[in-house]
Amino acid sequence: MFKKAFKKNLIAGLLVTIPAGLTYMILSFVITRVDKAMTPAIKGIFGSRGLNLMQEWHIPGMGFLLLGLFIIGVGLFGTNFIGKKVVALGEKILHKIPVVRVIYTSIKKVVDTISLTETANFQKMVLITYPREPLKTLGIVCCNTPENIKDASGEKMLNVFVPTSPNPTTGFLFMVPEKDAVALKMSVEEGLKMIISFGMTNPEPQDTAKSLKS
Repeated sequence: MFKKAFKKNLIAGLLVTIPAGLTYMILSFVITRVDKAMTPAIKGIFGSRGLNLMQEWHIPGMGFLLLGLFIIGVGLFGTNFIGKKVVALGEKILHKIPVVRVIYTSIKKVVDTISLTETANFQKMVLITYPREPLKTLGIVCCNTPENIKDASGEKMLNVFVPTSPNPTTGFLFMVPEKDAVALKMSVEEGLKMIISFGMTNPEPQDTAKSLKS
């Protein structure tokens, strides 16, 4: 009895401390590295005296804060007319460098996929039959199909994007009757995580899925 309780509490403790400990170590490592990398920028902004003062009264995350402000500044620059031209030119140059092209495009695809989950274009996760009964697959509702397609089919249709695994930036677009799409109570982000991880990352337990029509 004691052995069973000990094992149960040990596992429960590990499930709490390991994620928390790893999170702390990763954040500590990142913040320390960023602070060190941003030292020249801090020196340029505050001067040598300011840098010595900050080292004496160490403020963790100052470099991280400056990096965040820098990223916001880049975002403001990249969204205006001139900035867009400069970014497009930079990407064109990077795409011509063999090794850099592969690294840059791979990272950009991941970032673009994550950013798409925050837009209203991707509405919800659904379950559809594909490629045949009884097989099912996850899809993302993008929008309703155009009226001319609805008129031709005689029923309401949905544009459903079915991502491939583990690269969700490619996939197939299906026009599915609304009654045949089963809405899932999981976010688009959770659905994409499940697809990328080959189903090993499961969403939090939710209520039973229901038809979109209900």
